[in-house]
Amino acid sequence: MNRLPVTLCCAFALLCQAVSHAPARAAAASSSAIRPTIVDWALTPAAIKTSCAAEIARANRELARIAADRAPATFRNTTLAIEDVGSDLGDALVAQTFLESVAPDARVRDASLACSNDVGAFGSDETANPALYRRLAAADTASSHASAADRALSHLWVESFRRSGAGLAPDARKEFVRLSKELTDLQLHFTQNIENDTSTIVITKAQTAGLPADFVATLKATDTGYVVRVTDSTVSPFLDNASDEAARKAYYLAFQNIASPANVVLLQRAIAIRDRLAHLMGFPTWAAYQLDVRVDRSPRHIDAFLDDLDATLLPRARQTVAELTALKVKATGDAGATIAPWDVQYYTNESNKAKYSVDQEEIKRYFPAAHTVDAIMALYEHLLGGRFSQIPNAPSWHSDVTEYAVSDAASGRFLGSFFLDLYAREGKPGGAFNAAVLPVRRLTNGAYRPPICAMVVSDWPATVAGQPVLLTHDDVTTFFHEFGHNMAALLTTAPYESLTQFQQDFVEAPSQMLENFTWDPNVLRKISSNVDTGAPLPDATIAKLVASRCATDRLCNAYAAVRQLEFSIIDMDYHSAGPNVDTTAVLAEVARDKTPLALVPGTHPQASFSHLMGGYDAGYYTYLWSLVYAQDMFTAFQKGGLDNPAGGMRYRETILVPGRTYDPNREVRAFLGRPMSTAAFYQGFANAP
Repeated sequence: MNRLPVTLCCAFALLCQAVSHAPARAAAASSSAIRPTIVDWALTPAAIKTSCAAEIARANRELARIAADRAPATFRNTTLAIEDVGSDLGDALVAQTFLESVAPDARVRDASLACSNDVGAFGSDETANPALYRRLAAADTASSHASAADRALSHLWVESFRRSGAGLAPDARKEFVRLSKELTDLQLHFTQNIENDTSTIVITKAQTAGLPADFVATLKATDTGYVVRVTDSTVSPFLDNASDEAARKAYYLAFQNIASPANVVLLQRAIAIRDRLAHLMGFPTWAAYQLDVRVDRSPRHIDAFLDDLDATLLPRARQTVAELTALKVKATGDAGATIAPWDVQYYTNESNKAKYSVDQEEIKRYFPAAHTVDAIMALYEHLLGGRFSQIPNAPSWHSDVTEYAVSDAASGRFLGSFFLDLYAREGKPGGAFNAAVLPVRRLTNGAYRPPICAMVVSDWPATVAGQPVLLTHDDVTTFFHEFGHNMAALLTTAPYESLTQFQQDFVEAPSQMLENFTWDPNVLRKISSNVDTGAPLPDATIAKLVASRCATDRLCNAYAAVRQLEFSIIDMDYHSAGPNVDTTAVLAEVARDKTPLALVPGTHPQASFSHLMGGYDAGYYTYLWSLVYAQDMFTAFQKGGLDNPAGGMRYRETILVPGRTYDPNREVRAFLGRPMSTAAFYQGFANAP
């Protein structure tokens, strides 16, 4: 499970889009300027603290002015004015909040975390303000907003204030705000505990057997062996390849206890707070509260969706474990051998080698990071009509980071820029994510303030002088996915920041759809290049790799899908069972009843399940739910050709450009020329081994 650290402003997702990943005031380029928005990333802790306080105070003064306005409420003097307060705050605090995730200096990360917490508290106060809520509601009723974007923004802000307690009685509202601020603090510290975790195991030289040589070269040597950091960047190379079971077990136990026990305590307190917030708003559970604004509003329907999938796939997942068990029996000569959780990745890898002749270490030789990144970006340029050019000597937060300018290929118009921060280092969050650190924005005077995105990856190995970083096929697929988020954030033309990000039921769908590209033979030829010879992946190797897809891919592998179902069910159970949830007991029960393998006693994987504290609470199911959209959208590329720019531009114009302006079902219908169908999604699982 990849961890996705995302700053969360409690229930106030609308404000969070505008301010959550914010550095010092960004200079807005005029509509004709072809230059990136400039940000000062070299902030001291003191500068972060001072500027953060000053900008929040300024924003509060602006909100007080709007609330005190005696003129009739209109879209411009109320809705747009409130939108601009959040957007201005985001422009002013870009580095101050985003640095918590990427700064090499722990003191800077701590100061950035404190600023993010203060911004979250500001959001709690703002969206619970009854005077602002009354004006927003009046402006919405007055229908002074004519365009689709204006209507969408107005409804979104009214809904955000309503869900943030602005309509509650005074005592209930005060309690809602107090608990919301505490929840924001819990969520931020949960993420920071994961980022600051320093878990390691020590292995002997003999226990390096099976580990890739380039991986061993990155380990710290001792007199008798090596120290292995337990992180997202080491989990796959270690558990996929370590032939010593004791070493795999030691690593697995450490990995499943990252940030434990501290984060278990934070999570259980967060669940209790969420339950109380839901009841204050008149909902029986946090799951019901969260789903009230989703495409499907029924927790019962979501539970049924998950249970039906699990009932179909669990027998197949158990068969997969049986096959791995037989492989372990043969490999060890122990007739009584059983598969433990720390064995799954290793024997899956061994099975792939035997069944498909797929050797991931061989495949890595064809994906040197520098070439692969350039090749994938070239493919996106061709498909979506963009142009990317590296900005020389661009200021950033680390020497490994690069920045690229993005322009429209047809018109040459400058659109924005993105940073790539791709290699492991201490203090970075685990997994991979894309952040719209400065969303697309049209200023009040009509000028265009170019956006900034950042792709942050910690799974890739740290750079070693003189040695190319080699990527697994899974790394390549992850990059494809996250770069899809990057393009969605940069290519939208929604006029308001709050409309530039899809709603949660749909937000993963475009990127999930693009994952399919990395299993296409033509795409694999284009993006691969042998590190020694420059040759693309041989056709025979491509055929084997594609044939092995259902050995690991959650779209058609029952075991992988059941693992994702497990996390989705756990999330819904956590947020449907009241305030006093024993999170470990729930994990154990779901693992026992819904998966082939039990929870290992003494492990606490919920402590690093960052989605639960990063915006996916009662929402992790959307990774599976949005696959329904993703696989249906992919059928259009299958028919028209994966390298067909006409299909790519239709996707850009109908899905990416409008962003959240319209309902996802309307946008998908515009892209496909028909209503959405679930057929492609279920067909994948029908073929699951």
